[in-house]
Amino acid sequence: MILEIDPVEPQPWLLARAAQMLRGGGVVVMPTDTVYGMTCGITHHEAIRRIYKLKDMDPKKPLSILVGDMSMVGHYARGVSTPAFRLLKRVLPGPYTFIFEASPEVPKIMLRKRRTVGIRMPDNPIALALLAEMGEPLLSSSIRGPEQDFVNDPEELDASLGDDVDMVIDGGILLPVPSTVVDLSGSEPVLLREGKGDVGILELF
Repeated sequence: MILEIDPVEPQPWLLARAAQMLRGGGVVVMPTDTVYGMTCGITHHEAIRRIYKLKDMDPKKPLSILVGDMSMVGHYARGVSTPAFRLLKRVLPGPYTFIFEASPEVPKIMLRKRRTVGIRMPDNPIALALLAEMGEPLLSSSIRGPEQDFVNDPEELDASLGDDVDMVIDGGILLPVPSTVVDLSGSEPVLLREGKGDVGILELF
């Protein structure tokens, strides 16, 4: 099922339909500011298991948490220092994933032996509006094709995933560049991957 939503001014009634699907435990493909992601509600453990199975992911690999505002960061990340908070506030929303020690609110199914979690606040009108409509975070994992390349055409995503997901939000074709990943879980920040986000503006402590 494809749901075409305006990528600049998302229609509230269409966002409500997508939110209803997510609240009901559905798996929804949606655009971010980097690539398309397979998403579900953070409290729906069966949907989380579906994403791991669909992607044939190692259970040790955590999904990213998509948040819509800074208050959600402190809820799911533990030990966010003042410099780290200022950094996030300066560059988010944006194409960055920040790794933190996970708080007890993070679903145990995501953690296994890991104790860290990746947090994103994507600078994408559909993603931010849907997160606002939900009032809670979403879990997300990027989608790759057989050759491990990112799939960013919503029609191709719908054709390949078929009945495996409950909805594909068509927000247009995206430029497939992943997020920049920075680990803030230790005493010093560590750049893990340089992606779409400009490393220069991070000014890591």
